[in-house]
Amino acid sequence: MLRLNKIYLSNLEIDPKSSKAANWITNPYKIHQRLWMGFEKQKSETTKPDFLYRIEEDFKQAGEAKPRILVLSNISPLWENAFHSEEFLKGKPQILNLNLDNIIEEDRSFRFSLKANPTKKIKDYRRLFKEDLKNYPEKESRDNREKYLEGKNKLEKLIQTVSKEQRESLPSKRVGIYKEHEQVEWLTRKGEQSGFEILNLQFDKGEKERIPKKKDGSVIHELDLLQVHFTGILRVTNTEAFKNAYVSGIGSGKAFGCGMLLLARV
Repeated sequence: MLRLNKIYLSNLEIDPKSSKAANWITNPYKIHQRLWMGFEKQKSETTKPDFLYRIEEDFKQAGEAKPRILVLSNISPLWENAFHSEEFLKGKPQILNLNLDNIIEEDRSFRFSLKANPTKKIKDYRRLFKEDLKNYPEKESRDNREKYLEGKNKLEKLIQTVSKEQRESLPSKRVGIYKEHEQVEWLTRKGEQSGFEILNLQFDKGEKERIPKKKDGSVIHELDLLQVHFTGILRVTNTEAFKNAYVSGIGSGKAFGCGMLLLARV
């Protein structure tokens, strides 16, 4: 968890003319790897670097498109360690030292923007019926939709045969929340846990992005990441809980650019 008394916000402006940067900014896994290079040499027995980040490919300033990455961290980063030999950035990174005591107060309202990965835990029933479902895809795609839905219907019928003992012993897995009303309910619950309430809300339903995760140059698996962009107005109801949520992020998918709150005073 980030420490509340030392918070740094970095603005990394991406060079829009660099083809290398354009390829890099489309892969959140590679982004996280390189950003970590700005912190890894500062790791010690007493200091554990931690950070959140957010990709803004369509950020505009003075009418001009300027893609950027925002990074919130518990220590001041050494960005030259991450970018010294790469032509990714345009200009020198800007680093602000934030004092949250001067920003966050109870009952204060903010305009907010949050790119989040709404998820929930469900029982992994498919594990019980591997043999029955071996000919049906577990994940839906444009090419297998009909077969996927057929397998989904079959699984729903099989679930009705599961005993209470089997259900309790089954492990859970985390899945994305795709229904709009459930996404709103998810954010409302997060607000209750994180010291804020939503006064006004707009959002897009979100799309699933498939991210290849690599190790030693080989693809070991692909991650399906749902990202929903929430915007609106919130009110702080619990100062300390809100500070913790702000610096720790909201929801899962933080390694892939989710969970970072942007705030502006109303």
